[in-house]
Amino acid sequence: MALPKYKDIIDLIKKGSTLEAQEKILELRESAIELQEDNLSLREEVNKLKAIISKTESLSFENGIYWLEKNKQKEGPFCPTCYDNSSKEIRLHSVVDNPFGNWECKVCSGYFE
Repeated sequence: MALPKYKDIIDLIKKGSTLEAQEKILELRESAIELQEDNLSLREEVNKLKAIISKTESLSFENGIYWLEKNKQKEGPFCPTCYDNSSKEIRLHSVVDNPFGNWECKVCSGYFE
């Protein structure tokens, strides 16, 4: 939809076509609201993407498992299967004397060393 031009609205007012001018002004208002909604949606999407990039930059893959670095300290470890399949940070649990691995995921039941 083409936006009404300011000059066209002024010309309508000068001609005395105030009803038509009001319709054009309403079109402009509707378009402005649509643009604001689109802008807000795009800003939210950008923020989500920035968060993903930030998290990815602070995520490291060491010895088959993921670690997250926050404030120069490692957090984790996190399950590589769950993260790679669904981008979920599922914390691994330490297991002792297990022939399958030192870490267990309670979600996917994976074992990791």
